[in-house]
Amino acid sequence: MKKLSLVLLAAVLVLTPSCDFMKSINPFGKKAREAEALRQQQEAFRIADSIRVANEKQAEAERARQAELAMVAEEQARVMTGYHVIVGSFLTPEYADAWLEHIKGFGYDAQLIGMNGGRWHLVSASSFPDLHQAWNAIGSVQDMIDGEAWVYRHE
Repeated sequence: MKKLSLVLLAAVLVLTPSCDFMKSINPFGKKAREAEALRQQQEAFRIADSIRVANEKQAEAERARQAELAMVAEEQARVMTGYHVIVGSFLTPEYADAWLEHIKGFGYDAQLIGMNGGRWHLVSASSFPDLHQAWNAIGSVQDMIDGEAWVYRHE
């Protein structure tokens, strides 16, 4: 009888499914597993959305930076080309720098201009897109600085 009960017990243990199988067919744990799977999926979507938003912000910041650099380059090209009211020309760069600082002291947006590959350093008190505006500005520059000024077209 003991052998029969041991054989019967062994058969029951061999034929019964595992705990994982029992958990998978348990109707009470199914909702919890589905809820956990849904929570994990939502978390994955939230993370993916956060990464997408961060990438979009970074791309927008890069576009804004590129636009600003293009605008600065365009402004610099516009300033470097055009008509300049020149208030000094120097062969020595140190003298040109000193005069540039002196002119800036009057409130002008002065800058140094190279004279078309030459060795002269020109100090421009202001620049203009057309000749008419540059000629109109010479009188006020001469009155303010008390010196001679002339118009130079820099290409």
